[in-house]
Parts: sequence; structure tokens; C-alpha cells
Amino acid sequence: MPKISDIQHKDAPVREDLHKQSDQIGRDLAAALNASGVEDGGWTHRVHPEFAYLALDLHHPRGLHLSLRHEKKHLKGNAGRMLTVSGVYPRGYCGFRAKPVNVGIATPAAHMARRITRYLLPEYLTTLGVALEQQRKDQQDERARRRLNRLMEQALPALHAAGHEPDQAARRASYWYTKLPTVHGSPQALASGRVRLNTDGTGADELRLTGVPGELLLKILALLNPSPPPIEGRIMPRSVATARRPLSTPRVIPGEVVGTAETSAASEAAALAPTTSAAASRRPLPDARPAAAWNRHLDPSARGQQYADAVPSQPRHPEGST
Repeated sequence: MPKISDIQHKDAPVREDLHKQSDQIGRDLAAALNASGVEDGGWTHRVHPEFAYLALDLHHPRGLHLSLRHEKKHLKGNAGRMLTVSGVYPRGYCGFRAKPVNVGIATPAAHMARRITRYLLPEYLTTLGVALEQQRKDQQDERARRRLNRLMEQALPALHAAGHEPDQAARRASYWYTKLPTVHGSPQALASGRVRLNTDGTGADELRLTGVPGELLLKILALLNPSPPPIEGRIMPRSVATARRPLSTPRVIPGEVVGTAETSAASEAAALAPTTSAAASRRPLPDARPAAAWNRHLDPSARGQQYADAVPSQPRHPEGST
């Protein structure tokens, strides 16, 4: 029975020829795509010498990735001499993909480039945009799950991930138990359970608890009640000291003019009254006469008596005298 090393040694020249052929096809095809200005150029190629058939990739700076594989070499005729060209998508994408196209191995590079540009790139660009958007959404959800898992571990240190989780920091399922004691001998948690986060990391799809004590059960159910019961008891009044003194308390500030409301209103009216001239602002002088004389001046009978006193008296003549 031949050894594996002998088989690999005999297969080495064949692999080297395939590697050189793949490198030449990739170099010519990338140059043809750049010459045609497909996606503004910038195409490069990469060869996979570890494969035992023609295998190469085309890369573009904008994230485009095309795979060329000689997958049907077992077929006869021209069908066995075709390269399958397919678009490469981000890992984890499960949506619609562009249909691959076939090009002949011996086909000129310019003809390969035209066929790829016409039949593969339009549909590949559309589906790749959807895949990249889904990839950004998945990365955002992964960061949210990492943050929520970190907060849960701070709240409950006994929480841990399952052993089969590839990325434990962004895991969806976590577990904890009460039977595993800590260094000090106390249980790690008051009840065992598991939690499964949703995809976007905004909450949990499932929370399961086992071995829950009665008092803890009542507390959990009270937290789940959207409308807590009203507070029961009797209202007990109590005196509360006022923060400020009442406004009715008299207060005197040094330098402040204190007066009644009438004087204050008169002062304000005098200050707001317009002063157009000196005569308008002059006030009438008070009368110096006594009150009795002032009253006689106002009384009509008193004015008549005053007039009679002012006229000299004349002697009266008897009737019929001359």
C-alpha cells in the first residue's frame, strides 16, 4: 500500500501546474476588468494552491468578492472545462444570492470579463447590498448582547455560558445553579435557572427558574404586576415648618422708606404726572382768611349784609316833606 507522503510527492507537479494556471487566469481577468472600468477598477486576484483543482478569487476595494472554481472537471467535453464564477457573501448571510455563471477555462480574459459583467455583477451587487446591511445589523445586535450579558454577570456573578457557545461574550443562553457553593460556602444564587436573550439584545425570550423559595416567589410576582396595589393605612397629619416667614410679618430694612398705601399711591401718581410748565406744577396757596369770613363769602345773605355795610346810611325823610 503506497504511503500518503509518496502520493503527495507524485501529486506535487500537478498542483504546481494548476497553481500557475490559476495565477495566469486571475492576472489576465483582473487586468481585463480594470481595463473595462468595471466598478472603477481596482480588481486584484488571489490563488489557492492548497486545492487540487483550479481555484482563485477576485477582490475589489468596495467589498466585492468573486470566486472561480473548477468544480465540474469530472464531466466530459466542454462541460468539464468550465469555471464556475459565483459571488461571495458575508459569513452568516442566509438570504437570496446571485446565480453563478460559467466561463470556459480556455476563454480569453476579455470575453470572461464581459460575461461576468453582464450576467453576474448586476444581481450580485443588489444582493450584496442586502447582505452587507444584514451584516451591519448582526454586528449591532452582537454588541447589544455583549453589553446585556456583561450587565447580567454583574447582577448575578453565578451566571455563566454553556460550553458549546462559540462566542461566549455575545451568547444568547446563560445558566446558574444553587448547588455550587462559593469560596465562603454560601450558595451562588437563591434559585437555579436559565435565560435566553433575543437576537437584538434588547431583552430575553425566555426566563426559567427552578427551586424558588416562597418569599422570593412573591417578590418576583410583585415585580411582574403592572399595577401595584394601593398603599393601605391611615393618613397621619404632621406639622411641617414653613420654609419662609409669612408676608404679613412686619419687616423694616435700613434705608427703606416706610409709609401707608395711600401715601405710596400718591407718591407714585406724583412721580408719573407730566410736568409741562412751572405754572402747571404750581399748587394753589391756601386761603388765610378765617373760616367764618370764608363762610360769609360763600353765603348769599352774608354777601348782601356785607354790601349794605359798605354803603353809607342816608337820613329818612317823612312822607310829604320836600
